Amino acid sequence: MDADDSQMTIASLSALTPAEQAVLDQALTGVPAREIAEHMSLSEATVRSHLSSIYVKLGVSGRVALLAHFRGTESALPGVEAPPIPRPRSASVVAWSWALGSLLEGAYAVYLGSGALANGGSQATWVLTIGFVIAAAFSARIARAMLDRPSRRVLLVSLAAAGGHLLFAARGIFLGPPQSFIVMGAIAIAIGGLSFLAMGQVPALRRT
Repeated sequence: MDADDSQMTIASLSALTPAEQAVLDQALTGVPAREIAEHMSLSEATVRSHLSSIYVKLGVSGRVALLAHFRGTESALPGVEAPPIPRPRSASVVAWSWALGSLLEGAYAVYLGSGALANGGSQATWVLTIGFVIAAAFSARIARAMLDRPSRRVLLVSLAAAGGHLLFAARGIFLGPPQSFIVMGAIAIAIGGLSFLAMGQVPALRRT
């Protein structure tokens, strides 16, 4: 691409909206529209609409032509910086709540397991230990997914997981120290409520 073409490309890029620039930045990595939608918390239809607008403004016929247009022409891209993808504050709170919950569940699993090894724990104690290990691992996974990609899908998983933790806590009251499971249930209710509130904020991202 010569200097005139580069100037034309930069002029065309400046005509893109911030949302289109963000979609373009993702599209140039070669990921499909579905993954762009998940990463940006947009609907796939919205991403495809942005892509169609981008093709028209840049004068290309489609994704293949778009990639070919920019292949080896990084000099055309400086000066057009995609805006950061906004993250709902409540989604970050949910993520760190799961991370804290994972630490607490892991610590309690170690406490139960070490006590069972030292004193010959009952079958119920071992069941609870394994349950807390699984819960801690799942909580950590949700926290990481929420920090990496706070989409509606992840928030739905978070809401469902909070319900699962609440059921586990309710069952555990009859197997172990009730105080621990009451605290766990309260945390699960709080995270579930935060997840529900965060889901209400995700559609606001689709208008950016």
